[in-house]
Amino acid sequence: MQVVTQLYQIDGCQSVLRDEFVNNKNKWELTDTQTETSIIKDGYYWLNNKSSSRWNYYKLNAPIKLDQDFMLDASFEILQKNQFGHFGLVWGFDNEMSILNRFTLSADGKRAVIMQFDRNHQPVYHRFQTRTFPKVEPNKPIRFTVIKLGEYFHFLLNNQSIYIVHQSQLIQAGHYVGYYIEPNISVRSKYIEIKKIKSNELTAATGLTQLL
Repeated sequence: MQVVTQLYQIDGCQSVLRDEFVNNKNKWELTDTQTETSIIKDGYYWLNNKSSSRWNYYKLNAPIKLDQDFMLDASFEILQKNQFGHFGLVWGFDNEMSILNRFTLSADGKRAVIMQFDRNHQPVYHRFQTRTFPKVEPNKPIRFTVIKLGEYFHFLLNNQSIYIVHQSQLIQAGHYVGYYIEPNISVRSKYIEIKKIKSNELTAATGLTQLL
């Protein structure tokens, strides 16, 4: 009996969007109210959630196809933190933004969450939380990476893999990607980048064949 697994040969990546926030050519939301601030200055996108109960998001329409293998990559620096609140990335949602995915980290650097959820967090369709990953220094830049390759999503913090999940557990309803930030948290982002991944599927017998 032969056991077969799917592998992928990466033939290259093509950057289709990289924003280093020297201007607002990608038309990010800019606002300054009693409950939130989002501004672009000094080569950063600055996000401050001043509300007491509402999470915020800031999005753009990514130039990738729904079935495209891709990498979503962004850098964050924490400026003000609510120890239990989260910040990070959202993606996969459409104009209705009724259901979306998030990859976030608690501002104390101790808990990472990957989930598919309703916009009001009721219900949650898939949720993974972990405290098991290399230590994150909240006072240093933190790199978030989401890679969709074949049938699986891979999640990395500072280049370290923390979770892999089948695509059926997450939603790809639309092209939007963006930032997620919970109450009483202030962050800034040096860049966000989206790359198309060019890959070929390979078929290989695994070492399990020796056991069967």
